[in-house]
Amino acid sequence: MKIAIIGAGPAGIFTSLFLKDFDGEISLFEQNNDIGEKLKLTGGGRMNVTNKIFSAKEFSSENLNLLKNLFKSPWIKKREELFAELGVKYKWEGDRAILESGNALKEVERLNMLLQEQKNLRVETACKVMAVKTLEDGKFLIGFQNDDAVKEEIFDIVILCGGGMFRIKDLGDLKKIYKLPLELGHSVTNLRPSLSSLFISNNPLAEFSGVVFKGKLTDPVNKKSASGEILATHQGLSGPAVLDFSSMIESKHIELAFISEIDEETFSKEFQKMRNGNETVKTLLHKFLSNRICDYLLKISALDPEIKIAMTSKENLKKLQKNLFHLELRNVDVMDYSFAWTTKGGIPLKEINVATLESRLHKNLYFAGEILDVNGLCGGYNISFATISAKIVSESIL
Repeated sequence: MKIAIIGAGPAGIFTSLFLKDFDGEISLFEQNNDIGEKLKLTGGGRMNVTNKIFSAKEFSSENLNLLKNLFKSPWIKKREELFAELGVKYKWEGDRAILESGNALKEVERLNMLLQEQKNLRVETACKVMAVKTLEDGKFLIGFQNDDAVKEEIFDIVILCGGGMFRIKDLGDLKKIYKLPLELGHSVTNLRPSLSSLFISNNPLAEFSGVVFKGKLTDPVNKKSASGEILATHQGLSGPAVLDFSSMIESKHIELAFISEIDEETFSKEFQKMRNGNETVKTLLHKFLSNRICDYLLKISALDPEIKIAMTSKENLKKLQKNLFHLELRNVDVMDYSFAWTTKGGIPLKEINVATLESRLHKNLYFAGEILDVNGLCGGYNISFATISAKIVSESIL
């Protein structure tokens, strides 16, 4: 029996390794020159592995009920066992786990060595799969191009592990990325870049570009928000909270809170407590924010940089609080795929069996990883899902 795994990103790599005891032949196809190109970059080169907070709530899909059913898999809670099986060693930084070595490049080299040593596996890099066709006997005919030669080969099982991998090079039209499943009769949900920075037209925050603060972003339409580190850039906003928010945002107008540690009511009470003293408004703001952001907030609130809290009117306080906790940012867009880490959307969950990740249209056709309409937040979620989905598929086959 022969298995073809198409795409040597995290899902393809892990599926191959989980099938090390498969009594047959496995071929792993990758169109890039090396495996795991995306893995080398994730987490700023340190590789986010997983997260202590891990549930369907940290993921998005057009079919939330099926997403919840998918997350009933026992491997969701056993993901640390899966990383142990793969030999992935990590350490915790708060709720997020990163590679123990902090070196994603070396980790990909280690994984590649495991693949090369796996007796039932052949790895075909710089090899583009052109077509997958079903045959009358239920098998699959795969056409691929390797070393300028076009070849064909018959397989019993096909596992599609590709996805919207746009950071390595321009892969062209979105529909071309999903050419194989589309030709097999599957559909694709609405697609868009995710875990990406935000572009703000005529960016009002450019004057403190390079400054990092812990804030909160909110979409006033769907009421979804993300909190954490935010980086002001010349073009807009970036940082972990922004990457998370990019997977939630639906409108062009959003709200920014410069402070996430305390709420607006607590800030107001703190302000009132200091009314009898000689402290300036900037002194209070500086407890939470850098000088450059303090100066910006005082300027847009029309407050003198040296104004004392005791001299600040209720009207001025109200304006300051609005800018501090509800600054309106207009003409906001998620930046394109060249800045994105994942693609939101993919093969609809209604078209697969979420217990096995096998196609409902073709027996022995499976999907794993980012190609599915399952999109996680920043911080180890998507690599964890790639690992879990790889295990589900491999166990279904074994």
